Amino acid sequence: MKLVNKMLKITCLMILMVSYSQVAEANNTAPGAIDFTNESFDSAKQRASEEGKLFFVDFYANWCTPCKWMESTTFKDKEVIKTLNSNYVSIKVDIDTQEGFSIKEKYQISVLPTLLIFNSDGELVERVQETLSRSKMMNLLTFHVHKDAKVVQNHYFNQSPNKDTAIQAPAEEKYKEYRNTNSNKSTYRIQVGDYNNYESALTKVNEIREEFLEEIIVLNDYRDGKVWYRVLMGNFSSESEATSFQVILKRDFQIDSIVY
Repeated sequence: MKLVNKMLKITCLMILMVSYSQVAEANNTAPGAIDFTNESFDSAKQRASEEGKLFFVDFYANWCTPCKWMESTTFKDKEVIKTLNSNYVSIKVDIDTQEGFSIKEKYQISVLPTLLIFNSDGELVERVQETLSRSKMMNLLTFHVHKDAKVVQNHYFNQSPNKDTAIQAPAEEKYKEYRNTNSNKSTYRIQVGDYNNYESALTKVNEIREEFLEEIIVLNDYRDGKVWYRVLMGNFSSESEATSFQVILKRDFQIDSIVY
């Protein structure tokens, strides 16, 4: 009887060890995050070519709400992570840094988010100016993984590979101008509503808070002896940042606004 009990204990222990091993292996192989490289744009693009992979570029800014939404949803999806890590060299480009601004100028990035995909020959094959859900992103990524998709498509501009290093000096000057634009004003906001009663303004504020993470304020304005209420979003350091966000509001959320 003691021998039987001992055998049962050993068997149970072995089952537990196997189960733990399987769970640990699953956890180790499950993708945790997209491997966005810290390399420079040119270095990452070159490595993609050397490894026979596609090159995926995500243009973003810290003030871009749709970019934040994609970061917390689309880029957290396990299939998106697996597909990008297996088939692409991926990089994020912050357009508010000097290098990011140079790349933004070179590829004529005017709205956020914008995604670029290059094939293994370094040719631009896709440009997407849209906030992508998980399903749309997977359709995009899997399409280009297929070998027949690695062809140059029509785009907004012609890319000339031999001009890769020809933009650094003028881009640096443009970046300085970009950061100094309207330096006499420290804060820009987006006006998304103008009401003659507080209840309407509050309703608008509550609607916006369900969709956005941006700062929202209500500013009182006096006209012809009456109080008006401006609903303002964001807290941007330059007019160009505010204008870019204004484009996003109209394009992705059908919200009319003005820069304030």
